[in-house]
Amino acid sequence: MELELVFHWIIKTSVMASIMAVLILLVNFALRNKLEAKWRYAIWMLLIFRLLIPYNIQSPWSVYGLMPNSISISMAKNVNLMTNDSIYQINDVSDKDVLLTKGQSSINKQSNTKAEESILKDLSYGKILAIVWLVGVIVLAISVVVYNLAFYFQVRRELSAPDVRMSELMEECTCKLGLRNNLPIIITNKIEVPCLYGIFGSKLLLPKSLVNRLTEENLRHIFIHELVHYKRKDILINWLSVAAQIAHWFNPLIWYSFAKMREDCELACDVDTLSLLKPEEYQSYGFSIISLVTSAQSSQFPGTTGFLGNKNHQQIKRRIKMIKSFHKPTLKWKCTAVVLFISLGLVGCSTSLSNSTPVVGANTQKQPVQLNRSSPVMDGSFDYNKSLSFTPLLPSYTAGSLFTDSSAYKEISPPSNNVSRYLARYGGGEKFFMIHETTNPKGMTPLYFAGMDQGTKTQIKIGDVPATLYESENANANAIQFIKNGIEYTAGTRHDGGISLDDLKKICESLAVPVNSPPSNFYIDKTGPTAPEGLSFKTPQAGDIAIPQGFKFQVESSSIKIEGDVRSEVLSLLYTAGASNLSVEIGKGDHPFGKSTPLLTPGSDFDTKQIGATKVLLRKKNYDQNLPAAKFTVPRNGLECIIYMTGQESEVDKVVESILRAYLKQ
Repeated sequence: MELELVFHWIIKTSVMASIMAVLILLVNFALRNKLEAKWRYAIWMLLIFRLLIPYNIQSPWSVYGLMPNSISISMAKNVNLMTNDSIYQINDVSDKDVLLTKGQSSINKQSNTKAEESILKDLSYGKILAIVWLVGVIVLAISVVVYNLAFYFQVRRELSAPDVRMSELMEECTCKLGLRNNLPIIITNKIEVPCLYGIFGSKLLLPKSLVNRLTEENLRHIFIHELVHYKRKDILINWLSVAAQIAHWFNPLIWYSFAKMREDCELACDVDTLSLLKPEEYQSYGFSIISLVTSAQSSQFPGTTGFLGNKNHQQIKRRIKMIKSFHKPTLKWKCTAVVLFISLGLVGCSTSLSNSTPVVGANTQKQPVQLNRSSPVMDGSFDYNKSLSFTPLLPSYTAGSLFTDSSAYKEISPPSNNVSRYLARYGGGEKFFMIHETTNPKGMTPLYFAGMDQGTKTQIKIGDVPATLYESENANANAIQFIKNGIEYTAGTRHDGGISLDDLKKICESLAVPVNSPPSNFYIDKTGPTAPEGLSFKTPQAGDIAIPQGFKFQVESSSIKIEGDVRSEVLSLLYTAGASNLSVEIGKGDHPFGKSTPLLTPGSDFDTKQIGATKVLLRKKNYDQNLPAAKFTVPRNGLECIIYMTGQESEVDKVVESILRAYLKQ
């Protein structure tokens, strides 16, 4: 599946780079007589950057923000790359394929087969296109490498030119450009025009057929021109452009753009060369170019820069015309060029803040993008999709087991803990398996997997993803764990549970069906200032509670539990004074504090007291200090309140009264 991800990025990048290329071509055409050639060439570096950088820089000035939809989403629709790691079209997985109800969830064998066939059908088109693209890349890359290696082995056999005149002239030109080392001069019959060759250990190649008729002035012009290429690292830039062309071989606009870039490269090199010559030498430099225009073909190797460029006659005319009218640019146009470069970089090399999407290969955590995702609501107000930070995946292969139960968990504890979990169960009795998915870096912690990591560990692979196989005799269970796109997946089964290791591997490999309905059970635990968020009742502030002297507020926490049709919510406020604690818990729903509780025996454990219009149960004096100090129900909204503390009855009364007053104000 990783191939489709790379291909999706290539397609998206190619579209964005095409827009960038059009902008550059328009700017260079509009300012062809005003903008200095070296700046026209520099602007092309932005296109290479756009094509090769595997992450997006967000900017409010991005040209892609003018498009009606995100490029990544629109390209996903057009190319139809439906992979389990990139983009899912949720409406393709119908409720008939994946059906999860409040009390019971099921996927039968027929729907499993249908879902699997649908996914494979969607995947086939993207996979075929990705394979065709990869074949093209491999063929072109091998051709370029073989062609250049053959040339390299031919050239390295040639000896450096022993001509004293050329060596002295090279040293003179090297000093003129401020370079430290002279370039070796190779005279060879493998080329027909002078050129610079090699990124490392660069050499100046001169054709044997021209050496005898080159004057000292011609040689000086050639040396300075090629040394300028060397100083500006044009060969490296040429290799980068070739790499981009290979990756985007299907895009003719990219090929055309790089052809224009190489023309501008030669013009820019001419400008730098002329700046090193005296004005009276400009004409002779032009004659040097004309004198070398023969029927000979210039070098086509990515690792070379030729004195004649690509020997296009139209380009030669442009170079001669530029040399004839050459003059140093004014400060006005230098500033204009800088502004244009920065502006094009902002609008073309960045993505819109509103349309930016996660990109493959970035260091940041990647999440699946959801299209047309429904938002099922549990009770008219709760949307679990807003609570989980990722979309859980179900397997399309289930070894014949039915989906029987699912649970989701959310834990938020500032400043860093923000963990989502999803647990799905297939089958029943002894034949079942469970899947745990989490963003928790501590890994698998549910009770079912407890002690699993104490058994034998074997490194395996799930597709191309490294995984760990756990075999635990103590837990009498097997599990496979792997991390993909920042989510840890663990699939576990009993040794004798009827699910073989081969089936467990297939289950892991088929995790591709997004969960599109609420889990059977859902649990949210929060700590800190955001604890009240998501609760369906109003909560008092920490300062509303009349706490005994010496106590200080410590932390606020909440929990929401949804188990089928049963929902309960609890808010807790904790105050401390040394080793003493005061805890106020406010709950709503069915048994928010649990079914088994000592509060069910008020006659033996508690006294009843009337505080205002509210009946309050108070713990009997000198009784078990582990029991709650008080329990009561808020008359206006039916909220249940429990207070845990040690202290005098009068202090407990004040806490109760302050809570009642807080709710009367609301």
